[in-house]
Amino acid sequence: MRYKVVVTRVQVAERFIRATSEEVAAEKVQAEFDRPYGYFGSWKTTMSEIDVVEAEQTTVIGPTHLSADGPMLLSLKDAAKSLGISYSTLYQMTVQGDIEWVAIGNCKYVSREILLEFIKANTHRGYYNAR
Repeated sequence: MRYKVVVTRVQVAERFIRATSEEVAAEKVQAEFDRPYGYFGSWKTTMSEIDVVEAEQTTVIGPTHLSADGPMLLSLKDAAKSLGISYSTLYQMTVQGDIEWVAIGNCKYVSREILLEFIKANTHRGYYNAR
């Protein structure tokens, strides 16, 4: 998700200005603000307000069709795509022992059969209290 955020911040700074009148003092301060890298003094935030005004979906991971034909083993990346979850979620599930996997060399694979069994075992109807 990507969010558009509007931040309103009130800051206060105190500084002594040598001037002949209030108007001249205000003009000197305004001239300092108009300089690109002007230094006015140390600022203290007195109030901050953050509003989230818009949200938009940036990436959508939808499940791909898991057909009966094709390779017997799927890489974790392909298996995650088939389940419609992220690679890191599936990897964590293999580490925790939530889903069976096969090691070939340094790579982990999940069989199509295990994916289908996992979906069947974790499909619920009605109210479900997660563990």
